Amino acid sequence: MLHHLSPGLLTWGLLPAYGRPAPRPGQATLGLLHLWSDWYGGVLYTFRTGVSPVSLHLDLKNNFELDTLVMKFKGPRPDALVIERSSDFGRTWKPALYMATDCNSAFPSISTSPPKELERTYCYPLPPITANHYADQTIYFSPLRQFSEISTPTGKKIADVTNLTSLRVNLTQLGEVPHIPGRSPSRFYALKEMQVLGSCFCHGHANRCLSDHTANLLSSTQVSPVCECQHNTAGVNCERCADLYNDLPWRPAEEGQPNACKRCECNNHAQRCSFDPELYEASGQVSGGVCEGCMHHTSGPHCDQCAPNYYRNPRTAIDRPDTCLRCQCSVEGAERGGQCDHTTGACRCKANVEGEHCDRCKRGYYGLSAANPLGCTKCSCNVGGSLSDDTCDPLTGQCRCPPNVQGLTCEQCAPGYWNLSPTRGCQPCNCDPTKSHSKACDQLTGQCRCRHGFGGRTCEECPDNTYGCKCDLSGTELGGCDKKTGLCKCLPGVTGARCDACARGHCDRYPNCPVCPSCFLTLERQLKDFTLSLQRLISRAPTLPGPTEPDLGPPHPGPGGHALQHPGHPAARSPLQQSDQQAPRRHSQTQGKSRSTRPKLFPTDEGSALAKQLGDLSAELQGLNLEYDSKKDALKNVVSANLGDAFETIKKAYQESTDALKDAQATQPVLEKSEEARGDATALEAVQLNNTADLNNLEDQLASRPNLTPAAAQVCGSTRSTPCTPMQCDGQLCPAPGTASCVEGKRCIGALPLGEKALEDTEEVKSRLQQLNSKIKEATEKIQDTQDLANKVRLATDGLSNQIKHAQTDLEEDLQDIKDFVKNVKDFLSDPLSDPTTIQKVSESILSTKLPLSLASLKRKIQEIGNLAAGLPDSNKLLASTAPQLELARKLLMRPRMPALGVKDKVDNVHKDLVSLQDALSDAEAKLQGSVDILDKVNNDTAKAKEKLTQPQSCWMK
Repeated sequence: MLHHLSPGLLTWGLLPAYGRPAPRPGQATLGLLHLWSDWYGGVLYTFRTGVSPVSLHLDLKNNFELDTLVMKFKGPRPDALVIERSSDFGRTWKPALYMATDCNSAFPSISTSPPKELERTYCYPLPPITANHYADQTIYFSPLRQFSEISTPTGKKIADVTNLTSLRVNLTQLGEVPHIPGRSPSRFYALKEMQVLGSCFCHGHANRCLSDHTANLLSSTQVSPVCECQHNTAGVNCERCADLYNDLPWRPAEEGQPNACKRCECNNHAQRCSFDPELYEASGQVSGGVCEGCMHHTSGPHCDQCAPNYYRNPRTAIDRPDTCLRCQCSVEGAERGGQCDHTTGACRCKANVEGEHCDRCKRGYYGLSAANPLGCTKCSCNVGGSLSDDTCDPLTGQCRCPPNVQGLTCEQCAPGYWNLSPTRGCQPCNCDPTKSHSKACDQLTGQCRCRHGFGGRTCEECPDNTYGCKCDLSGTELGGCDKKTGLCKCLPGVTGARCDACARGHCDRYPNCPVCPSCFLTLERQLKDFTLSLQRLISRAPTLPGPTEPDLGPPHPGPGGHALQHPGHPAARSPLQQSDQQAPRRHSQTQGKSRSTRPKLFPTDEGSALAKQLGDLSAELQGLNLEYDSKKDALKNVVSANLGDAFETIKKAYQESTDALKDAQATQPVLEKSEEARGDATALEAVQLNNTADLNNLEDQLASRPNLTPAAAQVCGSTRSTPCTPMQCDGQLCPAPGTASCVEGKRCIGALPLGEKALEDTEEVKSRLQQLNSKIKEATEKIQDTQDLANKVRLATDGLSNQIKHAQTDLEEDLQDIKDFVKNVKDFLSDPLSDPTTIQKVSESILSTKLPLSLASLKRKIQEIGNLAAGLPDSNKLLASTAPQLELARKLLMRPRMPALGVKDKVDNVHKDLVSLQDALSDAEAKLQGSVDILDKVNNDTAKAKEKLTQPQSCWMK
């Protein structure tokens, strides 16, 4: 609801010793200071003669809500004045009201009609003075009263027209006074008293201003600017929401609508929040609070999420301090710097990392590092040198190397070893210690560094070319000749004792000696067949009838001869050509010798067949000769083009033969080891007979000892019915349940019973722990219930405190009414123009008044006295109606003067009694405040809190 506070005096001014009208109903002041001195707050006592205009300026230094401005003039009042207010400490001013006896002449541009809008103002016509112009005049100003006809909500009216930090009154026109004979004309301003009544400005969110408890309530004359804020608001003027109540935008209170600030939903993890307009609009104007400073490792607009590196605890509620637990992920192996899933707490490992906490490398990876985006580095083990190409040490990356292999990736042999192999490792260099410089050798070839005069791989042989060989170096291998036989080691395709000629099947281009083309092989095969046929004919010739003749000639060169030679060589002519030239000659020789055979011999069928065969061979030789010539011409063009390919072929073949030689040499250590193993096997067979005999003896011994029966008793805690030895232990080691126990008089404690007893104890402890857990949960629930009950007690305490404050406010208002009434009575009795009969009546009523014994009777008595005061006649009107009897009234007034003074003393005594009553009320308030302090200390003990609350409440009711 909208709280409209009772007005008090914002500052104080000058108070004369006589004359003051009663306050309007509903208005209250905190008292005035009885001093003729300067104004408090910057307003000075003003008396100016013949000066117009005059400005009165009041600075309040805080925001206040103006209720009424009262200005009392000693003598003539001004004919025109302007009241201005400022809400920004004097930087800007806004007219609140114009007043003038004649508004049209004093303020011609200002309307005289009541305003229809809060931003407007008007000129209020002052009533004309019909009586004595020198009599005291009073001007009242209430900012809300001039806008009473506007239907704007009261809260907006208060905020727009009553809020002020500074007040300024401009006296713009002197008042007219009639001329008195015998006096010189005089016009002046004489401000006797100025009251600024109001309250602290709270936007409707408070029902009282915070009072200064260090001062005496009877003499306090200022209203505190600090509001006692409600509706979850804060600030001097309740101009903002409290720290944790910004879920809705702050609004001033309205009639019937408190517009209380709403608590932000921070799940007990924050102490303050802020309002976000964009979030408020996005939610459909439902919620706009954003929690700030989330605690307990939470985050989010409502502290409902876990902070980075924390995850949701599934066993607790969201509003508990332990709702978020720290992630257990490895910073080096998990993604996003070790963060886990905010809901499950699961770690998300990098590509090459595994494990529940992402704390180890996968198989085949090593070197877990936060700088590596994949987490671990792949093992780079040498395929030909390590035992496994996909595993290594997960910390250092060291691969598993075979014997005599070293390096992080097993990429090299140890010093003194060579010939890296994935299965055998590296073999020793075996360098001759006296004929080599060191034990190390080349890791690829195994060649040792030989001293001068020695050679070979291990430096055990003579140096190359030191046997006395005379080999052609262009056609021999690297080593020259054999160190034992002296024979030259020709390169592939080279022949001769000195390796200085091309072998058959190779072109005569020494030292390259390229391989002949495929056509040569065909001719070579045909020529070989022809030569064989010719040899058969020659071998059969001696068996034919007739005289013996010389041989037909040397046979045709066989396949062992040179097929191709250098063109300039004497033997460069083709064997086919030679055979073709010799064939006719030998054919003629054959025919001549046939004619010279003995006449008695006639040609036989065999001779005719032979002649036919010779003719066929001659024709075949002619065809071969022609084919040879054509292919020889084609070969001349092909050989020059294929020299490069032929060289590569020869080089490859040489490499293959070299590798084959090395493989053959590498089998030598295997053969040696095999020989050693064979010797070891032979020796083992020799000792096997003795070992067999020893084994038989051992079996015989194990059949009887050691006796395991006592050990079984220690394990089982019972006695076996049959003995137990290593060779035979039938049945179960420990007898089944129900078997006879140990022999009487002996300990029957075994490892198995003790283990079973320990297992039973473990189960019992587990059960007790579960019961304890249940009790802890039950205690937690009771603590929570107690806390909730304590919160209810606190709320009840706050309600009682509010009731006490409301009662205190009512007492203060009643006390103010009493003080005002006493003041009015004093003013009435002090007025020399008061009617003596009325004074006598009032005096008798006061003297007969008894101080009420209860608060209710006190209020009734105050009401009766107020009604009596309200019926008092106006002395000014009485004086005006009885002007002819003025002198008589003054004479009659002197008679009861002394009794009146006595009555005045009685009134003073009543006033003292009222002061005593105020002191008693102050003591009661102090006791009530003590009760509130006690209530704050009993949040955890409900029964005790109720007992403590009963006593102060009963004291207050008394």
